[in-house]
Amino acid sequence: MLESIIVILTVCLVLFGLLQVAIVYTGQEVLHHAAARAARARSVGFNDWMVDKAVNVAVIPNSGERLEPVIPNYVNSGIPSDATPGEAMDIAFSRRPVMSSPAAAIESARIPEYLASENYGRSSYILNYEEWERGSISHRIDESFSEHGTIRAEVQQEFPLKMPFAGYFYPFASRRDENNIPRIRMVGEAVSGNHSALYLEK
Repeated sequence: MLESIIVILTVCLVLFGLLQVAIVYTGQEVLHHAAARAARARSVGFNDWMVDKAVNVAVIPNSGERLEPVIPNYVNSGIPSDATPGEAMDIAFSRRPVMSSPAAAIESARIPEYLASENYGRSSYILNYEEWERGSISHRIDESFSEHGTIRAEVQQEFPLKMPFAGYFYPFASRRDENNIPRIRMVGEAVSGNHSALYLEK
């Protein structure tokens, strides 16, 4: 029994740790993508508010729980309630995988409306997420106005480590938020040419 407990704990530590590393790696890639969207938005002449929205939309995968729109969570599996375990398994395996849900469709439909919003007060009622509200995501843009100007965008996030045993794989994540969740600081970067002067009047 003791040996089994030791083995189970070791396996759980490894599996949860690998999963947390994969989540962090994916989150880092999302930040690089968000930085590229910020640089592109600035390079075509968008103002600060438009850049903010471009970053927020790009970083949705890192943004945690959706706060707005509020969509009731429901599960409609289509499996009869009186089905035996074997019948339920047959029905489940006979289906074609679905990559989206009604909630995801509603969420996606809100993105163009969010991008068209005029200010933060209106936008937060169209689309909002836990990490947006918390303010854990920020960005900075450096512009050089030389003859061949470039724009460098940087997106930062205090990324939450929510998997069990994450502290063993990220011992430097000593900072914890108000919910006692450890967080690490991650940065995504991108560089773009500043070519807005080609088609915008100064």
